[in-house]
Amino acid sequence: MNPRLVRGAAFAMLCVIWGSTWLAIRIGLQGAPPFLAAALRFTVASATLAVLALPFRSKWPANRMEWRLVVFVGLVLFTADYGLIYWGENNGVESGLSAILFATLPLLTAVVANALLPGERLTVQKLAGIGLGFGGILLIFRGQIATAGADKAFPMIAIVLSATCAAVATVALKRWGAGTDPVTFNAGAMAVGAASLAALSVTTRETWRVPSWPEGIGAILFLALAGSVVTFVTWQWLLKTAEATSLSFVALITPITAIVLGATVGNETFDAVDLIGSAIVLGGIYVSISRRIALVGRAVSARSAAASADPVDPPDPPS
Repeated sequence: MNPRLVRGAAFAMLCVIWGSTWLAIRIGLQGAPPFLAAALRFTVASATLAVLALPFRSKWPANRMEWRLVVFVGLVLFTADYGLIYWGENNGVESGLSAILFATLPLLTAVVANALLPGERLTVQKLAGIGLGFGGILLIFRGQIATAGADKAFPMIAIVLSATCAAVATVALKRWGAGTDPVTFNAGAMAVGAASLAALSVTTRETWRVPSWPEGIGAILFLALAGSVVTFVTWQWLLKTAEATSLSFVALITPITAIVLGATVGNETFDAVDLIGSAIVLGGIYVSISRRIALVGRAVSARSAAASADPVDPPDPPS
């Protein structure tokens, strides 16, 4: 099978699954407090990956640097990122608005990658594509933006900070995690996240109880197996060959997935303006990653540089 088709299908799968997780988190919070719900999610996911490591013969991190990266990603991605997401949604940020705020991920990833990854420069082309894509997101969710009150300021900031954590973790894994195995690496990192989130749950005095069924347990199982085991192994596998910034565009597509699911599974509406916004998002992604546009941009820059160069003064005539 064509490797590009496989990677494309894997990316599409991430968009579909992660597009549904915002709503699943909201449902799960009806059955368990935020930090406990997140801790249980990653406990189940980590244990599942540890079991899968046996038949897949996955190699565990082999040296101190790889284990440090496991701990770093566990704290930054699976503790800080998801702790902020769960806390933000639990404190009044709707799932759609959360997806909008998290759509800042491509810009944040591009900025961090520009600083840490020599091969990923922050170009005008990338900025234009990211800006266009985010504009499409704002158009799609114009109604939720208009009704977002000042009382949600801190939870909304928490979601943006969560995207920052995800950007840092993504770039760190891209730079230093090339030799790691996605199954065992995520098993270790999620275990760190689960332990840290459980500690946060105790520190904040959340009520520990058996999550309700089906809201709590059902959401935790879906988020652990589909939303963590499948997605993060796939995500890390794609990250080995894709640019960190390009892979982060999943955050622009997941809101579209969310509204399509809402229109097909639920009773939500999907109008012509939403369709235009979705097209703008896809257009922004194309602008950002298109090699043809990049070549045109380089040609225009080269011509501009040549035209603006000072002409060489002719030599003085002999006296």
